Formats: sequence, structure tokens, C-alpha cells
Amino acid sequence: MCGIAGFFNLDRSPADAGILTAMTDLIRHRGPDDQGFRLFSLASSSSAEMVKQQRPAGAFEGALGFNRLKILDLSERGHQPMANADGSVIIAFNGEVYNAFDYRPELEAAGYCFRSRTDTEVILYLYEQHGLDGMLNRLNGMFAIVIVDLRSSEVHIARDHFGIKPIYWTVAGKAVLFASEAKAFLCHPAFDARIVDARVDEYLAFRYVAGDESMLEGVNQLRPGSCLRITPDGVSTRRYWQLPEASREEIQDQEAMQTLERLLRSSVKSQLLSDVKVGCQFSGGIDSSIVSVFARTHFDADMDTFSVVFDDPRYTEERWMQQAAAVARGTSHRFTFTSEYFLDTIAQASWHMDQPMGHPNSVGIWLLAQRAHDFVTVLLSGEGADEVFGGYTRFYYANLRPKVTPWLPLLRLVPGLGPRLMRQFGGDPADDFIRASLFHQPAEIAALRPRARFESVRARRHDIFAEGHGDHLSNCLRYEMQTYLVDLLVRQDKMTMAHSMENRVPFLDRNLVEFSRRLPARLLASDSIALTDSRMRGTKVILKRLAAQVFSDEFVYRPKSGFSLPLAQFFRTPRFEEMMEDQFLPGMRGRGLVNADVVRSRWKNLADQDQGKAESVWIAVALELWAQQFVDVGAAAARRVAG
Repeated sequence: MCGIAGFFNLDRSPADAGILTAMTDLIRHRGPDDQGFRLFSLASSSSAEMVKQQRPAGAFEGALGFNRLKILDLSERGHQPMANADGSVIIAFNGEVYNAFDYRPELEAAGYCFRSRTDTEVILYLYEQHGLDGMLNRLNGMFAIVIVDLRSSEVHIARDHFGIKPIYWTVAGKAVLFASEAKAFLCHPAFDARIVDARVDEYLAFRYVAGDESMLEGVNQLRPGSCLRITPDGVSTRRYWQLPEASREEIQDQEAMQTLERLLRSSVKSQLLSDVKVGCQFSGGIDSSIVSVFARTHFDADMDTFSVVFDDPRYTEERWMQQAAAVARGTSHRFTFTSEYFLDTIAQASWHMDQPMGHPNSVGIWLLAQRAHDFVTVLLSGEGADEVFGGYTRFYYANLRPKVTPWLPLLRLVPGLGPRLMRQFGGDPADDFIRASLFHQPAEIAALRPRARFESVRARRHDIFAEGHGDHLSNCLRYEMQTYLVDLLVRQDKMTMAHSMENRVPFLDRNLVEFSRRLPARLLASDSIALTDSRMRGTKVILKRLAAQVFSDEFVYRPKSGFSLPLAQFFRTPRFEEMMEDQFLPGMRGRGLVNADVVRSRWKNLADQDQGKAESVWIAVALELWAQQFVDVGAAAARRVAG
């Protein structure tokens, strides 16, 4: 797990070594164990290693920097950027490819001589042997890869199939900039951090921006399964992989369960590959719990699990963590989250997020990574299970829809039930599903921001939904994996890498995800109208059945609680009141992105149980805090952190 930063000057002007150093230093937290720099020229097909701040002789219009967190092969042989034998191909690789070593015998037979035990070198030779698409189609893992090919005079940048590892790019002046974190762009004198007004509307609606854009003007995040090509003539992007359409094969339930267990166990085993210590992120939910149980079979010694808990019993999942820890037989480490910690940390966490921290529970991930770093370097987590296997109630309603809609003309007449069913099933199927994941409804957005254009946000989300061409449930799952899941993965990456921790996600193994696309819909989300406890038994059906073989029904089918913070309590502390009145509200008034008076009114009228209203206040606060860091201070903050 590492950090990439670099740029290419389209006007062929010499690459500035100082800019490269500053960009790379700013994200040093991603890889504190080693650092490397290389300058290159597509015009002259040449490159040279660079000692920090010392520019080598020669004309080089491109620059590539790398920070390494040592996970595999802890020796200097894994140093990056890494070049092939004749120096014609250079690679910078962030991530882990779990099936990389399966290809080593084939490559050795083809004449490649390995100098290290890294997956980086395998990927480099796969590119030489099979080309870009041949290489990418063979990889199963998480990655952001930069390949400089001096033979063809082009740079390729690729992001993994599901978007586990982020990579950003922008054109600033005559330079193409790219980095693992967008904050690195602040170090380039041609980059000007400006907020995209239209993206504020999307942020208020969903708490994040989906697709290939970001909150910063001109800053793009490469989408999952996509690659960027840079040549002296400019840049272009394309998709190299698409999530398969659902085939809905007929398969017996027991056979499906056995296949699921085999694939998940295989994924967990492959993702334990490491030369440093591995532990498990442990929320108390079934996803991280089953990953931990399957991982435990591969530990001869103690296995460490890490959790965040609260003093307030209304918010803690500690009871369930204790039950799962007993089954997993792990050494459980639990870290208590307090209002003091939250207020101490929000500024740092916001800076590392690169975008407004719309989900305040991201600070909980920060706490877990910060404390777990004392014990391990790699964490397995349960992210992706809900989006792949249909774990949200909206998937149950999506699969129920074909049964309900024919009866709507009659059901709409039933007092009480009719209006509710019309709201749930009476509109456009895509629109109903998209709206089901809204945080703020259009009227709430209009109150916070009178000039908001929700229809533009809606149209943008519909374009992403329309990428699916299967049945409705399949399209809903695809949309979720292309939107909410990507943001969730970015949050995990930024909060863990802030503390030089690698987060791995076994549920996003390619074989496992592709298997999920072949499952009958009934094994993902139920379509039973009369289902008892539909919110729990109607979602993630097959995975919960597998979990029920390991844990009690009470554990598996309890109400889904998520990971919420007692924000209303935090917001009434004197310290937050001072921050709000002296920093956040004045900033909101001056910036004009949201109505500060509406935010203040909601904040002042919070009750203990007003979780939704508290998070509404937080969304505005997070936007202002991020804007102060990235726009108001911007390059000055970057220089201060880098220095």
C-alpha cells in the first residue's frame, strides 16, 4: 500500500524536481518506509532516477514519485518506481494483487528474471508480456497503477475493477497531474482549488459526489475499471472492465451456499498474504464477523481484532462484538470513541479525506486505524458485502416491485397502506431506487441552499443508473457498486492510509463478485410480500444463511444499526459551540454555499434523539471545514504539511 504522485508537461517544458518532491512528500503518510523519484521523457524515450531535490542531467518532461509502505518483500528490492530490465517500462503500483504470484512460473518460463518477491514486479512483466488489457484482465486485487512506456511514448494509469484504491487526475495549465490523493495537486503552482457549485447540490443530497468528477473544479477521480492514457497530444479515458450483467443461473440453494463459502474462504486466505502482521476490522456486524472467523483458521498464534465502541449503550455494538469475538477466538481490542476525540480529530480527518467528510463516522475509522497501527499494518474488513449481495432494505423493495406494481390500482385505495405503497412503488423504478438513498430530500436541500438544482443531480444519477442493462435488481446493485460503494471505499482508504495502514476487502474478490452476478435473485433479496421481519430476512439472503451456520439467528437477523455517532450530544459541548459560532457559521455566511441561518437554527434545536437532524448540521459543517482547508488555505496548507 503506497502513494503515487506525478505529472507530465504537455508543452515539453522540463519537469520541476521541487514540485515532484513537494507533491510526493505531502502524501508521505501513505508510504513512510521508502521513497523514490524518477524523471522521464516520452519525446526522447529516456528516464533517470532522481535523488530528492537533485535533478539529473537531461531533458525530462515527466515526473513520477512514490512512497512505499512495505507489505511484501521488505527489502530494498521492492523499491519503486520500478523499471524493467532495459529501463523501457517503468511502474508505480499502489495496492495488492492477490493472484499475482500465480503468473510467476509462466513469466519465468518466458525468460523474465525476478529480482524481488513483490507483486509489483509480476505486474510489470505481465504488462511486457501481454500488454495493458492483457495485464489488467489477469489481475484480482486492489490497485492504482501508473505505467510509463517509453517504447510507445505513453503513460497508462489504471484503477482496480471496484475502485478500492483511489487515483485522481487533472489538467493544470500545460501539465497533467495525477496522485493517490488530490491534495498533492495543491503543490503545483498551476493548480487552483475551486469548488464546483453544481457538485455542492449532489453532496447535500447524497453526502458524496459519484462518477468521475469531484468537488474540486477540474479534478477527476478515475472510475472503477477505468484507465487514463497520457501522450504528448493529450489525455483520454476508457473503461477496460464492466461489472457483468446478471445471468441469474438456476442453482440449488445448498450448492450456492457451498460455492459462496468456498469462494469467500479462498478470498480471505489469499488476502492474508503479507510479510507484516495482519488483523481484522471488527464492527460486530455479520460481514466483518464472518471474515474474522474464516481468517482465524489461518492463524497459528493469536489473531487481533479491532473495534470502536461508545460509552452510550444506545450507540455501541459491544454486545454483538463480544459474541462474534468469542466465535472467532480473536484477541479483541476495543477503542472508546468520545466527544473530545471527535473534536480533536475532525480537522485532521477532513484534511486527509480530500473531500467533505459527509459521513461523520469516518472519524471512527480514523480512531480504529490510529490505535490498531500499534499492533498490525494490514486490516481485513467487511466492506462490499451489502452492495454485492443486496444488504440494504432498498434492494428488498426493488425485488418486490414486480409483484406489487400490478396491484397498485387496487392497493392505493386502502387507507394508510395505499399512500405508503404509492410512495414506495408508484414512480419510475430507477428514480424510486435513487431517491431511496437520498440523505436530504429536495425540499430540505432547497432550505439549506435556495439556488440548488436537484433535477440536475437527479439526471446525473440517472445516467449512472442507466449503465445497467439487466433486470431491475441487477441494475440497482450495479448502481450501488458504482456510487455508494466507491465512496465507502475511498473513506476506508483515506482514514486508514492516514496512519500508514492497509485495508483489504475480501468481499470484493473478482471471483466472488462475478459469482454473485450469477445467483438467482431470491438468494440476494426476497420477493415475498408476507415475509416476517422483511428488513432483515429479505436482504443479503444467502450471506445471512451462511452466517447463520456460524452465529445464532439472533446475531444474524437483528436490526441493522450501522455505525452512528451521538452527534447531538457532541454538538452541545462548549467546545463545539465555540467552533460553530467562531469558525463554521461565519465561514458559511461568507462563502454562501449554504444558508448559515438555517444550519444554526437546526443546530440550536437539536434533541438527543435527532440523529438525522444532527447529521444534516454535520454535512454543512463538514463542507465548510473542508473548504477552509482546501480552498481558503490551499497551497499554503500543503506547503506547511509537506514542510
